[in-house]
Parts: sequence; structure tokens; C-alpha cells
Amino acid sequence: MVSGYEEAFPAELREYYRKLFGEEAGEIMASLRTPVEKYYIRVNTLKTSREKLMRILRREGLKPKRSPYIKEGIYFEREGPNFPDDHEPGLPVVRANKFAAESVYQGAMLYAPGVLQADKKIKPGDEVEIRDPRGLLVGIGIARMSAKEMVVSTRGLAVEVTLPKFRLPSLSELESFKEGLFYAQSLPSMVVAHVLEPSEEELIVDMAAAPGGKTSHIAQLMQNRGEIIAMDKSKNRLKKMEGELERLGVKNVKPIHMDSRRLPELGIEADKILLDAPCTALGIRPKLWESRTPKDIEATARYQRHFINAAIKSLRRGGVLVYSTCTLSYEENEANVKYIMSKGLKLEEQSLFIGSSGMGIDEVQRFYPNRHLTQGFFIARFRKV
Repeated sequence: MVSGYEEAFPAELREYYRKLFGEEAGEIMASLRTPVEKYYIRVNTLKTSREKLMRILRREGLKPKRSPYIKEGIYFEREGPNFPDDHEPGLPVVRANKFAAESVYQGAMLYAPGVLQADKKIKPGDEVEIRDPRGLLVGIGIARMSAKEMVVSTRGLAVEVTLPKFRLPSLSELESFKEGLFYAQSLPSMVVAHVLEPSEEELIVDMAAAPGGKTSHIAQLMQNRGEIIAMDKSKNRLKKMEGELERLGVKNVKPIHMDSRRLPELGIEADKILLDAPCTALGIRPKLWESRTPKDIEATARYQRHFINAAIKSLRRGGVLVYSTCTLSYEENEANVKYIMSKGLKLEEQSLFIGSSGMGIDEVQRFYPNRHLTQGFFIARFRKV
């Protein structure tokens, strides 16, 4: 029998993790299975201050805490686990798709579009258990529709979740959210903009910008001055980002709909470039299950080099490139750092360093889910000399 967390990972990925992380592999996988212990948001200093926002959030019924590392960081403590892994409530079952199940697992309600199937006898008012497609119990709640309605409806509340496995604060309904006073963003992701050290007279390019977390953070560090070119190849994601930038009151971003591997075609010389590279996302939490394998890691690392080459071409001499990923693999992280250095860029120390140093490379920053209680993440900073 494979232990609790392990069935979430394909056998060859478990093997890969054991080779890479040794003894720590088990702890890392167990952490990845759960949501982050500290759920972070970034204060939008274009509109408010941390102290003001904390007062507002308390009034809205939350328990915000100050980040000791980042002055615009606030976090909330995760609640849970609220029941053990082997809990068998013996209630009628509602099965949710992976996306909906991951949301319920962290305290969200279950809406009809997320329901895959439901025990036929379920009627409104019944207590039910919610499981993911593979049978993992993610929460318990009260049915607000009959089984049939749940399965056929395209909208509406299917189950009011009363006991999720974990509980993170629900933020998007808050007045303070609608007013654009904050952006939900992980701690390592906030570190990135600080490592970039943007200043208001610079031209900055964000190569994979949508949905806009790091872009809007860079904008607030530049106090809405200077120019940020934000690229994304997905029209939908770009549209979403434009909505976010508007909510946050960001005015110095020029969104461009294009594949950033074609960045050199714009003929610009950027002062600084952020390449938050498309990656296997092995560091994202929670993972009810993971489908990526070492083959995906190798293919993605090769794919990332096209973006790296484009970035190097478009960076002025003396300019800075920050490379980041939300993944744990060696190939997408340290191996690509070595590739960037082979192109003549110089690795630099990072002004904000709260993670661990890299594998065989000290100046890069790695975040481990089990050690740092964050997403798995990686950051490197280079100068074109």
C-alpha cells in the first residue's frame, strides 16, 4: 500500500524526487498535497497602506498577520486538516471534478458545473460527502440541489460546504478586494519583483505576464511610473489581466498580445526583463494529484530555452534578467541557470533572500513547500555584461 500522499504522484516522478531530494522527498510530496500553511496577499500600495488594509480586513471578519519579510505582505493562517485522511463519514457521495475538488479542499463552496456525479437519492437538505474523481474525501456539506439538478445544472450552488478538509479565507467577495486594495499572491512570487529591483525610469518587460500578479507588483514598486511591457500569447488571459490592472489602478503597463519567444521582433532594448517561465508547475499547492512525469520536465526545460534566448537578445548591455519558475525540478531551474551563464550572463546575488540556496549554486533562491511553508518556487538574477 502506498502511503497517504504518494498515490498523488506518478511512480516515475516519485523516483525522480527521491533521486533529487533524497530523504526529504517524502516530506516535500506530503506538503505539496496540502494547501499552503500561510496564505498570502499583497497590499496594493497604489491605493492603501498595510496598516489601513489590516484594519479593513479585521472589520470584514478576517485575522490578517503582517509578513516579517515584505512590507506589503499580509498572510492568513490555514485552518485544518479538519478530519484525518482515512475519515469515512458514510454519507451519500457527490463527486467533483479536479478543479472544483481542489477548491472545496481549501474551503470553497461546490457549484453545479463542478459536479461529475451524485448518488441518486440525494435531495436538498441532505448531508453529503464530497470526493475528488479518485475518491479522496475533500469536504462535507449540505446539498442545496437534488442529485439530478446537480448533474445537469450549469449554474448555482450544489453543496454548501460546512466542513472542508482545510480552510483558507475566501477573499473575492470582499469589498476590499473589489476596491482593488490587494492581490492574492504567494510569498515567493512577491519576492520576484523585489529581486528585479525595478525603478521608475526603466523600460521593463514581463514576458509571461498574465494574470498580472508580478506585473502589477512591479508597477506598484515603480509607483505607476516608467513603462512595463506585459506580454502573453493567450488573448483570454491578457483580457483577464487588463481587468485586474484596472481593479488595482495600474496605469504604466502596456499589454501586448504575442508569444514572447518573438520578443526580439519588437526591436526594443529593455533595462530589465522578468521571465517567469512557463513550467511544469510542480511546486503549486495543493496537488490532489500530479500528472507530470520526468519526460514533461525535460521537454519543458528545452521549451524554456527559446524564451531565454529571446530575453537575452532583447536586454540592453548592463541590463538585468530575472528568471523564475513555480516548479521543483533541476532541469527547469539550475540547469537553465547554467545555460544562461553559458550565454555570457553573470549570475548576481539577490537583494531579498529568504529561501534556500540552489543545488550546487549558492546565489539562486529555492523555496521548498516543507521548509518554507510556501509553494515550491525558484528565482535567479543575471546581468548582461
